[in-house]
Amino acid sequence: GRFAIAAYLTVPVYAEFHRWLGRADMLQGLWDNWAAGDRKAALAAIPDELVDLLIVHGSPEECREHIARYQANGVTTPALAILPFGLDQRQAVRDLAPR
Repeated sequence: GRFAIAAYLTVPVYAEFHRWLGRADMLQGLWDNWAAGDRKAALAAIPDELVDLLIVHGSPEECREHIARYQANGVTTPALAILPFGLDQRQAVRDLAPR
């Protein structure tokens, strides 16, 4: 999840959006290390709190609960991007289907 976050949030338009959201303090370490070319330090600088805010992760049950919170707050069509880290993506989609 950290690499996906870094890939997006080092793009200027997304970085500015997250500054606007008030996340600059949380992301400054990522941005500084990325600009210096230290990708490893950039990824390590991403706080767990930010990962939890931006990435649905955990067991299938935890992920379903997280998605359900989005729906309870008005999301009508959740669109999932399954990150392929050793998972059978089809099985992951089945595991995340509403029960």
